[in-house]
Amino acid sequence: MAEVCGQLYDGVARTPLMRVEEACAWIAEDYPKKWLRLVNLCERAMADGWPRIRRGDLFVLATQQGMPITLCSEFRMDNNIWSVLSRYLLMFRPELATVIFPNSAEVDRHGIDFENVWHDNVARNTFFPVKCWQDAVGLYRGEAA
Repeated sequence: MAEVCGQLYDGVARTPLMRVEEACAWIAEDYPKKWLRLVNLCERAMADGWPRIRRGDLFVLATQQGMPITLCSEFRMDNNIWSVLSRYLLMFRPELATVIFPNSAEVDRHGIDFENVWHDNVARNTFFPVKCWQDAVGLYRGEAA
């Protein structure tokens, strides 16, 4: 498995693939704990009736769920990381398509195989029920993304 570094691309213009790799580095930094905290935050918010989960909501959700401030702070991320993480969330838990609404982004227009990038940089044994986030949208919102 490739070694990843959260600071790998500092100062360099990022390609869409680099943005996906950067998000994977963020996850891999404390995998599976950080990833499962993020998944849990979103699943609990959905169960609590949140109509939409956006990047800015994550810190609030973590605080409301009683996480220590050091853990809450990890959910203050830039839009580029959330853009990728939101796609992985829908691939991992397709039902989150009812509360996470990714906008079309540069990473969607470059034929990036999100699953392979994850397997190369985070964990080879992760199972994604759907191949791409658009499939989750189709399943749970009945529309093509």
